[in-house]
Order: sequence, then structure tokens, then C-alpha cells
Amino acid sequence: MPSTWATGSRTRSSESTAAPSICGSSPPNPVRPRGVALHLELLRMPVIKKVLLAVLSAALLVSPLAAWLSYSGSGQGPMPVLTKYLKALYARDLAQAYRFISTADQRLKSRGDYVRERGAFTGFTREAAVKLAQSIEVRLVSQRMEGPRDRIRVALKLPDANGVAPLLLEWDEERLNALTTAEQRKILAAIDDMARSGKLPVIEGEEEFVLVRENSHWRVFLNWAAGVKIKFATAMPKDAPLVAEPISRETVARSGDVFSVGFKVKNRSSSEIRTRIAHHLEPARFAEYLDLVECALLLPVRLGPGEEQVYNSTYMVRGDLPEGIGDLNVVYEFTIEP
Repeated sequence: MPSTWATGSRTRSSESTAAPSICGSSPPNPVRPRGVALHLELLRMPVIKKVLLAVLSAALLVSPLAAWLSYSGSGQGPMPVLTKYLKALYARDLAQAYRFISTADQRLKSRGDYVRERGAFTGFTREAAVKLAQSIEVRLVSQRMEGPRDRIRVALKLPDANGVAPLLLEWDEERLNALTTAEQRKILAAIDDMARSGKLPVIEGEEEFVLVRENSHWRVFLNWAAGVKIKFATAMPKDAPLVAEPISRETVARSGDVFSVGFKVKNRSSSEIRTRIAHHLEPARFAEYLDLVECALLLPVRLGPGEEQVYNSTYMVRGDLPEGIGDLNVVYEFTIEP
């Protein structure tokens, strides 16, 4: 028996709401309102600091460790590559971040899918995120060579994006990008002032990364091959005047990964229709390991004649996901209401 999560409704992409239920009997995850492309996991997850340190760290100020300088030599060693990757990730410049991901990982996920699943910042929102990244510090703690791979542990000190959210309009990308030039400059100046005075809210912690040498270059190894393959499909009533399909039919995710998937839905009839959507997960016994973090499909959907919409849902793979569980199948079941 598949596990059923929630029913759904259409919302504007710039509006977000927490799903009323999550797989199994777990309580819902609290979700802050956010902007159109804001997929900073720290703004959505109850374990924001852990997730932030795991996937949204960036670094500009690297400690000048003599041992590291000796190791990296005159070429671009793993630490500078990791720094660039994390900086781009923090600023949600995902196309840039993808450049630093290993070839083995890129074979499993295209750049387009990677950017679409995580959501990139645009306009002034990205500029503000880049400004925050300038205050981030990283310190090399240890490194261990494992054949062609370098396992690096770093200490991170970075701006708490939740702490500066009031200044940045709760990270509402639509509102931020609509500010006047003068208003935007005022926000950037405020960030500078907080950084200079030591009042910028920060979080600290240590994280470990693995980089792999590819010819003369180092790349971040995410090991997506060890993740779980998640497939998406739709179930429709026979002869329904509705067409629906996932924008991406499958993805690969590791424990702790947060990703979004969009479903394109179109009313083929000449009349308005109402449809209700339920999410099912198979096999049901693994439902507790995939959280429905937020969903644009909470109430019955209304579609006008010929109308087409894209509805996004965000999921998180829980950190205790067992190894070797096989594929997970998420089915969006549509029913037509009178």
C-alpha cells in the first residue's frame, strides 16, 4: 500500500506554504514565507544550522596555513576550488557551482536539472547574497588523501541568513528585486556596517568535503551515485480533460538533500475544471525517509479553459536513509471534482 501525503492547490510561485502533513506520522516541518527562487534550506528546515553547514557554506577568507600552501603548490589546489564552489552555492549562483562538481556526479544530473531542483537567485537578491558571502570565513582543520581524493574538514563562520532575513524582506526575491536602486544600496550599506561593527549574525561549525582530482583540476565529489533514485509520475482518471507530467521524471539525492520538482498541468477542455491531487510514495515502508517540506498543491486546483500551470513541491531526504533501498516512486494522483 502506498503512503499518501497531502492534497493540493495552486499557489503563485512567489507564495509558499508548509505542507500540512509529512510522510508517516511525523509532525509538519515549519516553513517561512519565501521568494520565488529561494531554496536556501536554512529558511525552511527546523534543523537550519545543520543543513546550512552541510550544503550552503561559502568561503572567501582562507587561513594562510603553511602546510596547505606547500601542498597546493603553484596550481589551483582543492581548497581554492572548494572555496569557489561554496561561495557560488551560498549566493545561489548554481550554474557556476555546477562547474566545480565532479564529472562522475555530472553524469547523473545535468546542469539544468541541478539548477531547477535548487532554484537560483537573480537580480539584487543574488547581489545581496554575494555581499553576505564576503563576510564568510573558512579555516582548514584537516585533510587526508585517499588515492585521487582529498577529504577536507573546514571550520566555517558565516552569516546566518535567518538572522538577516528582516533586513532582506524575509528573502522575498520578488520584493527585493523590485526595490529602487537607492533602497538596494541602503541594504548593502547596512550589511557592510554590520560586518564592520561585528554585529552581523553568524553561525559556526565544521563540515567535511571530498574533492577528486580530474587531470590537472580538482572537483567537488558529491557521490550522487550512492544516493537514492526518486522517480515521479502521474495517475489520471480515464478520459480526464487534463494533462499532467513532471518536468523531470527522476532525480538522484543523498541523505539531507533538499530538492524541488515541478509538475506541468494543463486543462484541455473548454470549461473550468477542479482537480484534487494526492501524493503517494512507493514502497510505503520508506515513506518516512522522504519529507514533503513544502507544496504548491494544498487545496483543490482550479484551471480555466486551456490554462496551463506549473506546480512545485519541495522534498528532503532524511539523514537516516538506509543504504541500498532501491528506487522511490512518487505518484501525483489527480481526481476531477464536479
